[in-house]
Amino acid sequence: MSKVIVIGGGPAGMIAAIMAGRNNNEVTLIEKNKELGKKLKITGGGRCNITNMRDIEVFLDKIIVNHKFLYSSIYSFTNLDLLEFFKKHNLEFKVEEDLKVYPQNDKSEEIIEVLKKELKKSNVKVIYEKKFKDLLIEDNKLKGVILENKETIKGDKVIISTGGMSYPKTGSSGEVYKILKKHGHTINKIYPSLVPLIVKEKWIKNLQGVSMKDVKVTSKYSKNKKIEMTGDILFAHFGITGPVILNISSYLNKMLQEKEVDITIDFTPNIKEEEISKIIRKNPNKAIYNNLREILPLNFIKEILNYLDIDKKPNELNKQDEKRIIESIKKLKLTCIGTRSINEAIVTSGGISVKEINSSTMESKIINNLYFAGEVIDIEGLTGGYNLQIAFSTGYLAGISV
Repeated sequence: MSKVIVIGGGPAGMIAAIMAGRNNNEVTLIEKNKELGKKLKITGGGRCNITNMRDIEVFLDKIIVNHKFLYSSIYSFTNLDLLEFFKKHNLEFKVEEDLKVYPQNDKSEEIIEVLKKELKKSNVKVIYEKKFKDLLIEDNKLKGVILENKETIKGDKVIISTGGMSYPKTGSSGEVYKILKKHGHTINKIYPSLVPLIVKEKWIKNLQGVSMKDVKVTSKYSKNKKIEMTGDILFAHFGITGPVILNISSYLNKMLQEKEVDITIDFTPNIKEEEISKIIRKNPNKAIYNNLREILPLNFIKEILNYLDIDKKPNELNKQDEKRIIESIKKLKLTCIGTRSINEAIVTSGGISVKEINSSTMESKIINNLYFAGEVIDIEGLTGGYNLQIAFSTGYLAGISV
């Protein structure tokens, strides 16, 4: 039996503590907040998109940073294993668009309550409102942790599951990176990911609040690589957001630190240009926006026409102006000049280098008996339940390995 200390009571930390406790270890879970799962509570707008039901091979393709590192953890505790874990507590789930999985009652609190029950069942001691300040290392051996006010807790093994730097109000402030760097770990540069994008074009702010479904967004994210995604978009005063933009941001965030990036948006990917031309001229004596409102939001079309400075009826429209309207619908170019701050990012890009972690156990290759789980590691998936599954899977593997 080992004395195991888990730092951070998010999904990765809770499942790690549960599994370590099940293996008859003496486990202490330290959480800096007054409650467990503070970030988990707000994920998915409080509905908790817990995982995704894609086959594991396809699932791994949705992990865009260091997905090979996750083979052992994801296969050790799959999406099906995760749901089975909760179903034993009579928790029911539903599968929605894009194979996203939510609790049947849309309540993240139900997920947290099950985890808390399992922590109690596994005899895990939970300490609240204590900040982790350092590792306790004596004679080059890990002996426990140091908390605020120089309080020490002795232990044989430590699991770090503090999260990254996104949503800092939930406790994931990123302070742990300085501690780990001091002890020899490499911390890859931190970027906001799954984050709204800021655009240069000022007229876009007039579209604030306009949302559109199933638009296609295309961009180059390196010299020879292009990304194309389809999903929902929402215009904001600073630029653009919505699921498809958040996912695109994961490919553009590093590049945007150095230069502007162009994106192209097709607002009607399932409607050809010829068909749009017919719709524009469908009722020749009506306003153009009245004809186009059958395929696009009225306020969007009005703003596009205003931006193009076109105030004509279809029977007055020349071919050049018609082409400009169609291009604004099918090939609107916007210039991204940055991302919103990491405070608005869903996940952190960057973190502890996976080269310094044993992917089969989640143990540090730098410090014996130190383990990692969750977003604190340089691993990152798209939206859709992938990042929560990463947290649970890496936490599970760390927990059974201590």
